[in-house]
Amino acid sequence: MHVVHVISTLDIGGAENFVVQLANKQVDYCNVTIITLRHTHDKNYRAILHSEIVCVELDWKSKYSLNQLWQLKKIIDKIAPDVVHAHLHNPFYYVFALSCFNRKIKYIHTIHSSFDNWRSVLAIVYKLRHLNNTIQHVALSQTIAKAIHNEFPKLRITTISNGIRTHTPNRKQEEIKHFWDGFGTSTKEGFRFLAIGNISDNKNYKLLALSFQELAQQYPSAICVQIGHPSDKVLAQELKEINASNVFLAGPVSNAADLLTEADALVISSVQEGMPIVALEALSMGVPIITTPAGGMPDIVDTSTGIITDDFEVASLKKALTKFIELSEKKKNELAANARKLFRERYDITIAVRHYKRYYGLE
Repeated sequence: MHVVHVISTLDIGGAENFVVQLANKQVDYCNVTIITLRHTHDKNYRAILHSEIVCVELDWKSKYSLNQLWQLKKIIDKIAPDVVHAHLHNPFYYVFALSCFNRKIKYIHTIHSSFDNWRSVLAIVYKLRHLNNTIQHVALSQTIAKAIHNEFPKLRITTISNGIRTHTPNRKQEEIKHFWDGFGTSTKEGFRFLAIGNISDNKNYKLLALSFQELAQQYPSAICVQIGHPSDKVLAQELKEINASNVFLAGPVSNAADLLTEADALVISSVQEGMPIVALEALSMGVPIITTPAGGMPDIVDTSTGIITDDFEVASLKKALTKFIELSEKKKNELAANARKLFRERYDITIAVRHYKRYYGLE
């Protein structure tokens, strides 16, 4: 069997990380090719890509182009794969078009983000289902799959939870401690929270900053370090203007999950999420999660693994942070143990690989 994954790039990102980890496992039982539509920058996942995986980089410049569609069709035809697996928006548009030409190939589409991010696209696909309903859509959580099914009941939708290998830090522990000590709060003196993700509308870091600003009045030694590229310059400036004394914008940091080893909890303040890789990394390391009820987050966080807010308001996130801070050490240790257990039982990459094999027709 030959599987082709189509994705925008292999730059640093959750979907890209998942594709590489999935493909690395798939070479054990089939041939794998990854086609990237655009140029992959220097910081990417190429270094951990299995040597037997063929990577084709197209370096496209346009978002939509019939010439590019034709180019991709010729490449797919030459490879003659059994499965074409699309990831993210732009690749899906092209793969959906290709699926109208060749019905012998199995087409899989993993939805890596929330239903809201895909509603308008899936609405178009739904209208065209009488012409083409061959693609098997895969949601990362039951919550997202249910939302899609309720609105577009005739689409082929299933759930396969996101998966990764257990995160093992690349940094030395001394380096991780030095990073945290640079923000002036030790684990003995206060509480360390970590937020990982580029500054964008979806990540909702204004909520994070305002909540920690409120929290500082009661717990001045509780800090949050936000790691990620300031993708939205306007939002980044707004965060600086909020000027929460206990929130530190650290910018992009490679292997950011390493820093969870010295954090008390991971904080996710998003308004839209799929099932973020960083949340699974936290689970695998036994780090509790405090999160908003965005996308698939309610499927992986409950009272046994962390705290989920009632809504997306400052009062709710502050309440969740306060509740976590005031937990006993015994309860926090229980959260950590439950997180590791949940990861082993549901989110290890080998579990996702097994489920995809079934939809590929190998089981």
